[in-house]
Amino acid sequence: FIQYFLLTNLVESFGFYKSLRIGALLSIPVACLVPLSLWTNSDAMVGQLTWSTVIYLSVVYATIRVFSSVAFSTLTMTTNRTVPNHHRATMNGLSMMGGSIAKACGPAFGGLFFSWSVGTLPPPLGAWLVYGVVSMLGLGLFVQVSLLDEAAPPTEETKSQESGSFSNGKRGPR
Repeated sequence: FIQYFLLTNLVESFGFYKSLRIGALLSIPVACLVPLSLWTNSDAMVGQLTWSTVIYLSVVYATIRVFSSVAFSTLTMTTNRTVPNHHRATMNGLSMMGGSIAKACGPAFGGLFFSWSVGTLPPPLGAWLVYGVVSMLGLGLFVQVSLLDEAAPPTEETKSQESGSFSNGKRGPR
């Protein structure tokens, strides 16, 4: 619910690429704030969370999820604008395949890294290392997104070429 209104307002106010940058900066890098919950929960019994910690983690997690949605939605919209209409299905299929590979490999590598860091390093340092590395990867994404050149809007010539390829009843070039 919040994502829709936030996304539409960001895109209308800043455009696709600036919205993508905002989403990339305020999503994954915010994960570095998660270990601060150890400090907010320092006076609780082992295995229990204080209300302040629950609220803090809820706000951090909600921020990550909302701005991740903004980043992925604007990324999909911008990639769809980079190819002609008749190639969008192929672009979306390749994009989904890449996302599926990342979703398959990510938990395996993340689990190995987390178990190594928690098992090897003293208790607070393992959590700081894991969330720090995840945040650095998120900042790397932000840097990559910041280096993107904003695509020029379609001209009348490219619009007529895209629509003209189907206007004579024959399918366009593949």
